[in-house]
Amino acid sequence: MCTVSFIPKHSGYILTSNRDESPKRKTFSPQQKLLKGGIKVTAPIDAEKGGTWIATDGAYKTACIMNGGFVKHKRELPYRKSRGQIVFEAFEADSFWGFIKESNFHNIEPFTLVLVDDENLLVLVWDGKEKRIQELDNSKSHLWSSSTLYNDEAHLEKLKYFEGFLKNNQSTAENLLRLHGVEADNLFVLDLPHVKTVSTTQVIVKNGESDLIYREKVFSHEQ
Repeated sequence: MCTVSFIPKHSGYILTSNRDESPKRKTFSPQQKLLKGGIKVTAPIDAEKGGTWIATDGAYKTACIMNGGFVKHKRELPYRKSRGQIVFEAFEADSFWGFIKESNFHNIEPFTLVLVDDENLLVLVWDGKEKRIQELDNSKSHLWSSSTLYNDEAHLEKLKYFEGFLKNNQSTAENLLRLHGVEADNLFVLDLPHVKTVSTTQVIVKNGESDLIYREKVFSHEQ
């Protein structure tokens, strides 16, 4: 939920997300979840709060959330709802646009939510006071970093690495997993004493169908 890349494809897109979290926080592997209205999504589940950071509906729609808005914020506990529930709620709305316009995020901790469907690439930023909506070009590549863990300098360093990688490598699903540090640590892999890149999740959309790939991080040293 802390480093997310979007790569457009002729018949869809690839969205890849690194989750930076305490290695002690338990996660359930991706599973199908039934939402209101009979909507089904596939998502890894956070065992502590029951939410998720990324989900797909098996077709064009994908939602991915990151902690924090534009800048690092000071927590003001208690919050009325886990941000991981917001991902599911986005699918329950008639459309992602409708969800953005109709939802009330009062007393929800700041977040950045990436929403992709067959026509739109939307980014909703909630800074704790107001919603900011970005409608991005879905024919171009994009990279986001959580403001709670990465400052502007760190993000720009990753963005330069991201652009260089895409220039020198084909943007296949396998290469993008490698970019996100599945095979070896790189700038996309966080390794702090209490917060680490614990997993990488990738959604591949092609011809109106999506696949979700989930890789837990195998650390090179003892925790």
